[in-house]
Amino acid sequence: MITQILLTTVLLPLFLGVVIALVTEGASARGILLVALLIPLAGAVASVSIEGLPPFPPIAAKQKLPLLLLIGGVVFAILGVLLRQVANRWIISLVGVASLAAPAWWLGRNVLAANATKAATLAVVLVIVAIEIAAVSGRHTQKPSSAAMPAALLATAIGTALAAIMGGYIGMAQMNGALAALFGGWLLVRYIAYIRGDDTAFDLQNFAALSFIWTAAMGVTMTVLLSPSASPAALVLSVLPVAVFAVISRRGIGFTAQPRFLRTLMIGALTAIPAIAAIFIAVVAGE
Repeated sequence: MITQILLTTVLLPLFLGVVIALVTEGASARGILLVALLIPLAGAVASVSIEGLPPFPPIAAKQKLPLLLLIGGVVFAILGVLLRQVANRWIISLVGVASLAAPAWWLGRNVLAANATKAATLAVVLVIVAIEIAAVSGRHTQKPSSAAMPAALLATAIGTALAAIMGGYIGMAQMNGALAALFGGWLLVRYIAYIRGDDTAFDLQNFAALSFIWTAAMGVTMTVLLSPSASPAALVLSVLPVAVFAVISRRGIGFTAQPRFLRTLMIGALTAIPAIAAIFIAVVAGE
């Protein structure tokens, strides 16, 4: 049992993250499109490995998640091709908002109609994520602060996984843990590339950035909807690391006076502060 959990929740998504980082190396147009496609697709693979192959058409909300992730990756990649010349912050933000709101309603309209707390929590989460997408979409930076984006999403996945555990839903804890491993595998390869001198190693642009944020947000959305007693405050805090990234990026914080190998680690620690607070609140609420 432990071996199975380790394989599906950690090793497989970690491997997928490493592979995606290797095959999409660089900030080329091809790399952006592949990331947009492969990150949600890897999330779908992780979901199937944890929950098993869902029936088609899916019935339960958790059975719909891998299908949504698959559709999301394909749509982001297609839009990335079609809108390559005109993609800007507002177009990507519009796509992001629509791609979050529609699945949330499809997944949990009955839950949202019956539970005002969950409806309010999800509304706050989606508004925050929408603002974050608008704040970071279209940004292009070769500064060390670009490492804060994927690091923030790693923190989001970890914070949400702990909130799901304390909220009584091990399945979503595993899924968010798998997303953390996926993002961690991608980060590991890019960190090595950065240490070797590649200043664009962490750069995520346009639909590549959207696919990362959207995949993490789907994990939070499912946790809000399906966890019996996850702390609303913890779940809201879990999506705030990307907001910290937006501040870091806007202010150009890069810790350039520090050794190269420490810069990204320090930036990652900053983005993790809201997630750490989320974990603390989830633990206290779960006692």
